[in-house]
Amino acid sequence: MTRTRLTVLASTLALTATLTGAGWWGHQQWTAASSPPEALTTYDPDNADEVSRIADDVFTATVLDDEDTRQINDIDWDIYRVRVSTPHKGTLHGALDVALQNGSAKLVNGHAYVFATFTFHDLRDIHGQVTETTPQPATNRAVDTWHQAAAHAPSQRASE
Repeated sequence: MTRTRLTVLASTLALTATLTGAGWWGHQQWTAASSPPEALTTYDPDNADEVSRIADDVFTATVLDDEDTRQINDIDWDIYRVRVSTPHKGTLHGALDVALQNGSAKLVNGHAYVFATFTFHDLRDIHGQVTETTPQPATNRAVDTWHQAAAHAPSQRASE
């Protein structure tokens, strides 16, 4: 009987030690400081088809003025006033403001570019250039490429 009691006692101590260790490890994992989330794109920023699918609007526009730098959602953005000449996806027209992440590109007043943008949910009058992309100079080839890509891109607004 003594041998049985010793076996049970040893098994109980081993189980207790294992559960205590596992509990401590789990507690450490649960209370450990989390790392900040990383932004991941789910598209190739160099692929017009993929960018057109996630953009709210794709259009050709001429830069009228570079207005200022503004902080939106804790990110610095360069704001440009543009005049839309050709919408490829969406229904934008006339003059509007486009925001590019600060330092991502310098647009030239009077030059035309193809933009792929999203609408800021809290600032409906400003359209942000899709992350990790830059407006493309509006050469005939670029306009044709983006027009074809936008024609095949489903409208996000249709599903909203």
